[in-house]
Amino acid sequence: MSTHRPTSSGTSSRGLPPPTASEQAFERAFRALESFPGPTNPEPRSLDAFVAEQFARSAEYADDRYASIGGATQFHTKIAGVSFERRQSTIAGLALGSELQLLREPENAHDPNAIAVAYGNLQLGYINRGIAKHLAPLIDAGARYRARAESLTGGAAGENGEQRHRGVNIYVWRDAAQSVAARSHERDAARAAWDGDADRVRAALIGEGRPHAAQLDVLERVDAGRNTLAVLGTGRGKSFCFQYPAALRALRGGGKTLVIYPLRALANDQYEALIRKFDPLGLRIYRANGSISHDEREELFEALKSGAWDIVLATPEFLEFHRAEFAGKSAPSFVVIDEAHHLYESTHRAAYGRIGTTIAALGDPQVLALTATAGDDAFAHIVRELRIDAWVIDPTVRENLHVTDARETKDKHEYLYEIFRGGDKGIVYCMSRKEATAVADALRKRIGNAVMFYHAGMPTPERHEVERFFREGALQVVVATSAFGEGIDLPDVRHVVLYHLNFDYTEFNQQSGRAGRDGAHAEIHLLFGANDRMINEFIIDREAPTLAALRAIYRGVRGLAREGVVRLPYTEIARTLELEKVSDRTVGIALRIFEDEGLVEIAEDDDGRYVRFRPVDGKVDLERNERFAEGEAERESFKRFSEMVLGAKAEALERIINRPIYPERTPLLR
Repeated sequence: MSTHRPTSSGTSSRGLPPPTASEQAFERAFRALESFPGPTNPEPRSLDAFVAEQFARSAEYADDRYASIGGATQFHTKIAGVSFERRQSTIAGLALGSELQLLREPENAHDPNAIAVAYGNLQLGYINRGIAKHLAPLIDAGARYRARAESLTGGAAGENGEQRHRGVNIYVWRDAAQSVAARSHERDAARAAWDGDADRVRAALIGEGRPHAAQLDVLERVDAGRNTLAVLGTGRGKSFCFQYPAALRALRGGGKTLVIYPLRALANDQYEALIRKFDPLGLRIYRANGSISHDEREELFEALKSGAWDIVLATPEFLEFHRAEFAGKSAPSFVVIDEAHHLYESTHRAAYGRIGTTIAALGDPQVLALTATAGDDAFAHIVRELRIDAWVIDPTVRENLHVTDARETKDKHEYLYEIFRGGDKGIVYCMSRKEATAVADALRKRIGNAVMFYHAGMPTPERHEVERFFREGALQVVVATSAFGEGIDLPDVRHVVLYHLNFDYTEFNQQSGRAGRDGAHAEIHLLFGANDRMINEFIIDREAPTLAALRAIYRGVRGLAREGVVRLPYTEIARTLELEKVSDRTVGIALRIFEDEGLVEIAEDDDGRYVRFRPVDGKVDLERNERFAEGEAERESFKRFSEMVLGAKAEALERIINRPIYPERTPLLR
């Protein structure tokens, strides 16, 4: 199974034949020879060298053939680096079906994502570098993979009589139970090392900053065990109000916190930020929504079964459909409703309409509701549904924020140049990795290496470097997807540019609110236009198929089956069906929904992945599927948001961004 190997020393695997003394000595000598004369304490890269390297690799990041490997249930691959003579002799005696070890080597001088493949104490080679880039962060976060030898290649003499190098094809799969156990075990040391100093938690969240008065008022009520509603404007630190007590409860007594977000995209963004902040403290964090992979889903349910979690970030649909999983060892003591105005604005969503009853059924945990938008009716609705008995309203207006209306601008590149030519610091938000890279490249040609792109396709170390250079001021402009910003609280951002139309109000507000956190003048530039709405609707339809599309896909794929089985790649299925707004990803999402409802079985055998149709008794209600319900929520949310943001005047949008909405005749504190 996969484990860490910070040095090159071997680690024997239970059940594998132990190496002889001579084999151990030879392996130690061979590894020493292999690592010599590896670099020690390499010099940090300069900004110019870093930026040039990243743009040179931008196509690799955008077109990553292994981008989805981290979500694969299992996969086949070939061991790389097996051509060394010592490894060739080992491979020759390797029995098919032998279990192998996957060993992380974070200190590897050639690749910090290196994953070695070993048989006992004998190293066979490495996982393909492109695959390792995606698996290494998962292993570091606690995922555990197992592997076995599937087939041997080569060995026979070629046409010229030379012996061909042997190769090994292996089968790799993720062990959900082992992953959850390992995640808990590896975090035990960090949790045990916590000395009770709450300042460590504060520093992990806001660095050298200190909570302001309204945040302290919220924490006081939460500490007193009261059901609390906090109304704080954008950029006033709503997340701190739940992250801080959630971490302390977990560290002090194992208290569990369930956080509910209106949309899965918001939960996914927050998940990445929380992992970064709380991993050093040993907290076990999971996300629970219909967009996560099969493996991640298995690990989530394993953690819920054993109670081996501290914070779960969920959608209301997931909670409603899987409420029974949050019982016994997994009963939360603290439930947080982020963007709580959705309780009032989204009553047409069944999960929100019943959320008060759902939370009460969890054992009546303490509740904290957070929002920047709660007028008279919304405020009253939240208080009633969640049985709120305390609240904090922060009336602070961020008067330094100003909206510049540049909607429908034709030459966006020239507009960006005019903004940044004077040296001001800023973030430009784009909706895709490809666009972020292209826009950054165009701006870099005008103002030089002070510009860099940023998206989730970049390796984690490179993303951290971008953040560091930007924080230190070496980088002037970061052109990014929504992956940039969560947990990167910088005070001196003078410009935030919304290059494309956001998908929802919360993302729009959060990205805008990252400007001017030092209180000095800052601008939010609206560069999107009406055409962006059609693009976003197209993307949503591909990512969240409608009921009509699901029915068409089901009929179409079933028509391709032979004896009830389909063995075609999703790309070929999509191309054959020729359905509007249906891509290979749409097919994959649809099949996962069908699998949830027992309509199909998706598995893999020696001939690869297959889809088997199951017999159906009676009518299947796909609208009761959490993945489908979440997709419908995203579609409805975008419809409401786009109508508002494309039609409203700049002055109205500025008021939405820079101030909270709250009842006028309600006391600010209770």
